[in-house]
Amino acid sequence: MKYAFVTGSTKGIGKAIGIKLLQEGYHVVFNYCNSEESARELYELLQDSYNGMYNIIKADLSDIDSVQHVSEQLRDIVPYLNTVVFNAGITDRSVFGEINPDNWLRVFNANLNIPFFLMQELVPSIKTGGNIIFIGSMLGNLPHSVSTSYGVSKSAVHALVKNMVKFLSKDNITINAIAPGFVDTDWQKEKPEWLREKIKGKVALKRFASEVEVADLCFNIIQTPYLTGQIIQLDGGYNYE
Repeated sequence: MKYAFVTGSTKGIGKAIGIKLLQEGYHVVFNYCNSEESARELYELLQDSYNGMYNIIKADLSDIDSVQHVSEQLRDIVPYLNTVVFNAGITDRSVFGEINPDNWLRVFNANLNIPFFLMQELVPSIKTGGNIIFIGSMLGNLPHSVSTSYGVSKSAVHALVKNMVKFLSKDNITINAIAPGFVDTDWQKEKPEWLREKIKGKVALKRFASEVEVADLCFNIIQTPYLTGQIIQLDGGYNYE
């Protein structure tokens, strides 16, 4: 049996990744913070087909106190881990000049700091030949004015991935990141149509990615044991138009 832990995974990209891993025979531990509704919907979706193959745990991964709690929960639930996907993240859309220090730190905690310390706790439980995948962002590679803290924290995630390679390679654990462009999550679907069309106009393939496409790439990375330290930008050819 293979075991996976996916953070921020009761909706959106994380949910698609978790379901993909279930379909490939993994026992998956899903995670959510506040949305009881999304957790309940996921439970109802999976119960008949994957009973006994998954767990759903509640933890606020923007709170440093959650690190020890989550690592202890995982040790109680699964005997080891093969794959960890750090997907959970938040943003803050305050404009420059009005950015609150607490909000800035909360974004960095959720996107970078807490995943790092949680990774540090979980690595001893990851089997030789296992893998860690971070969900970064195209906005960690391209400057973007909408959320400075989000873009800078995702840039730091990409740097973290590269810096961790030598620490993990001695145990034959690979680490990579996916940097998605615009993905058709519920949040993106709420954007006005004129804005969605404007975004599509900047993408060579003229569409948003699907959540499933990100999940498929994630599994392809898992299946490629010679790949490590890479930031793979899945953006449909953004800025090629």
